[in-house]
Amino acid sequence: MISAKVFIRIALCGMIVSTLLFGGCDKKSEEKTAEETMENMLKVTTGKDVDVNIQGKSIKIEGQDSKAQLSETSVWPPEMFDDVPKFTTGKIEHVTKTQEGGNQTFNIFFVDIEGDALKNYTAALNEKGWQPQLMDMGKGGMIIAQKGKLGMNFSFNKEDKKGILAVFSAQ
Repeated sequence: MISAKVFIRIALCGMIVSTLLFGGCDKKSEEKTAEETMENMLKVTTGKDVDVNIQGKSIKIEGQDSKAQLSETSVWPPEMFDDVPKFTTGKIEHVTKTQEGGNQTFNIFFVDIEGDALKNYTAALNEKGWQPQLMDMGKGGMIIAQKGKLGMNFSFNKEDKKGILAVFSAQ
């Protein structure tokens, strides 16, 4: 199982490479160099070989027992668990998907979230049989919810109208 520290390093590497690529570089040789750089950084960090594949605005990382994908997209992940209601109040900016063994995680980054978004999403979760807890913290808020082997955290900042929905399965 990948530790939180290693996952953070992988995500950081992905963000660095994606910043370089998504900034306007569309040349295949630059993608190849970025792939090799990221593969080397991840080998040093994790001690394991991985294959990094960059295609436009998507980065796929595959190891022996794990997969990760970082995408600049505005689309709800089609592979999302059926029990997770679609959050439609904001605009999707990025999606990361990871899989390790039977465990999966989706991180969806939102912008332009308005009004009572968390309150409305809590109601949608209740309708789908989740056990959500809404915490309003003044300038932001958070939902923590669970349904069977699925869990989620949704943090939201009211000032910049951004949020991150993390949905995960535990086998």
